[in-house]
Amino acid sequence: MPETQSVLQDLFAAAFARYLSVRPSGIQMPYGEIRSTLQVTLRSFHPARTLYQNHHPACRSLDAVRSISQDRQCASCPRRNSCTPQIHIELLHDQVPYRLLIAYSSARNFLFFVSRLHGNGVPVENAELLLSVRDRGRWGELLFIRPSAASHP
Repeated sequence: MPETQSVLQDLFAAAFARYLSVRPSGIQMPYGEIRSTLQVTLRSFHPARTLYQNHHPACRSLDAVRSISQDRQCASCPRRNSCTPQIHIELLHDQVPYRLLIAYSSARNFLFFVSRLHGNGVPVENAELLLSVRDRGRWGELLFIRPSAASHP
């Protein structure tokens, strides 16, 4: 794909991305449907931060550098230590762009998945993967599986 087309595709995807949520029962699509698994293409990933107040996001940074809701740099924010470190993942599912913000055990699983890809010489960008959720009671832990690995126990 020519570089110009790739840049335009990335801009379009960022402008129209929908957020996915991880629930104990599965992956919640933007309009409420919950899927037990979801086959996606990984476009990119970045560090992120979210400040929650009363279980709702009060401030968010999709690059862990600058807030998207306030004119503020994360490094100089007095509430930075209260933020939840996350990983911001850009995905495609059926050619539709989605965003996913993950933290804690799901982030650990994702970083392990990325290191396995690197170790096998597989490029991370545009990698095909299967998302699945392990029910942890009050939260869902996201699992990252290569589709070829899913068919081989």
